[in-house]
Amino acid sequence: MSAPSATTGAPLPDPAVTTPPPTTSRRALVLVAFVVSVVALVAVLRIPTFSEKVFNSDEAYLATQAEVLTSGGRLYVDTVDRKPPVVPALYAAVFSVTGTHDLAPVRVLAVLAQAATALLLAAEARRRFGSRRAAWLAALFYVLAASSFFPQDALAANFEVFMLPLMTAAFVLATRRHTAASGVALAAATLTKQTAAIAVVPLALLAWRRRGWRGLVTLGLAFAVPILVVAAILGFHDFVFWVFTGNGGYLDASGIWGYVLSLGARQTGWFLFGQLALVLLAVLAWRRWRDDLDLWMWLASGVVAVVAGLRFFPHYYLQLLPPLVLLAVAGLQTRPAAIRGRVTVVAVVVACCTGAYFLRPAFTFHDTRDTKLALAAGDYLAAHTTPEQRVLVWGQAPEAYWVADRTPSTRFATTGFVTGTSGGRPPWRVGTQYAVPGAWDDFMADLRAHPPALIADMTTANQRKGSNYPPSRYPRFARYLRDGGWHPVAEVDGVTILAPATRATGGGNR
Repeated sequence: MSAPSATTGAPLPDPAVTTPPPTTSRRALVLVAFVVSVVALVAVLRIPTFSEKVFNSDEAYLATQAEVLTSGGRLYVDTVDRKPPVVPALYAAVFSVTGTHDLAPVRVLAVLAQAATALLLAAEARRRFGSRRAAWLAALFYVLAASSFFPQDALAANFEVFMLPLMTAAFVLATRRHTAASGVALAAATLTKQTAAIAVVPLALLAWRRRGWRGLVTLGLAFAVPILVVAAILGFHDFVFWVFTGNGGYLDASGIWGYVLSLGARQTGWFLFGQLALVLLAVLAWRRWRDDLDLWMWLASGVVAVVAGLRFFPHYYLQLLPPLVLLAVAGLQTRPAAIRGRVTVVAVVVACCTGAYFLRPAFTFHDTRDTKLALAAGDYLAAHTTPEQRVLVWGQAPEAYWVADRTPSTRFATTGFVTGTSGGRPPWRVGTQYAVPGAWDDFMADLRAHPPALIADMTTANQRKGSNYPPSRYPRFARYLRDGGWHPVAEVDGVTILAPATRATGGGNR
């Protein structure tokens, strides 16, 4: 109990129970409400993801890799992809914790990643433009913009979703003069997806402005060291090959420039339509380009990332959103105060309308024919093999491995690495000349080391244009099938199931 005052007899305040000033308490309450609101909005817009629908085959590929890793496999040795290690490791960690290979828990993390990106942009908008309204708008614009893609790109727990909060954190730290921390954050983003590395351009500008050459050296070391450490842990040669140097053929667009330019124009058109409000506001921001040069450089680096490889997958465009959102808020600052509120309302309404156009199909989304074929083949493989047996899926169907919960016989969760088929390229542009260098040797060595119990030939059902790359086009695999006496034992919705001569014939048609 407080002692009485010597002069008035009134109780003195007890220092042990003093309360924060009302302004501090109110500020904390507003902040909590803001964070909860952003997370809730992201969760509501991603409700369709809380299911086992397969929105994108990238998720199934990552899930297949994660299953190999949780079984003791090594990344870039027992399972490979042209991607850095963070997201496969994240999937594997979630599967280990949950004890399942369900996608829903990973998608919960995707909700948190999207919310984190929105909140980081809000923090930067508040610092840069000096108002809470700017912070709220930045968060709202980002959440709506991230939903303005078709479901397979907006809702999948893919590489960009987990890269964006790390890349945005790197920029936010750089603007606050935390150069070393900024470099480490960008390294983490690059270990999530390679294209994040291009964001080093605006970070270098900020580092130079602060400390000149010393700032650049600090940024460079902070960025490079974590990547080199991870490379050393995973095996320098394999890491560098699969993350960086092994992508040469993947980037080749020779002979198909007309197809590539048409694809780029179409996908860019969809992006501009979906982000109409942000793009128009960003144009207004050009008036103050000197104040926001770092943002324009960040946006330009994102454009380079989208164009690199000339694939133009819609989810690549997600990398443009953080700088575009901040430039849109900057554009609002160029409007006279008298009409700024009306411009804001119009921009939010337009963003909501375009977002609704893209999001509506997500609530009625059904697996595509290609996905259904892969899942049906996976169900058959699960029913006719034991968990210890391996299987091979010839085609672009990682969903089959995932739903079957069977380990691939090779390190490749799709055969595109050896057939040369891949997204963003004409379906007829296949052949061993487009295969990853050395992939055929690895593929055949894996088949000898881990013979499959069954093979699902997806090409007979023309799953994902598979009729363009049947086994007969690839002499080494065709010889393997012939020498092993592989023969059809069942047909599952047009997918041919093959068994070796040593396996008893069985199964049936579906």
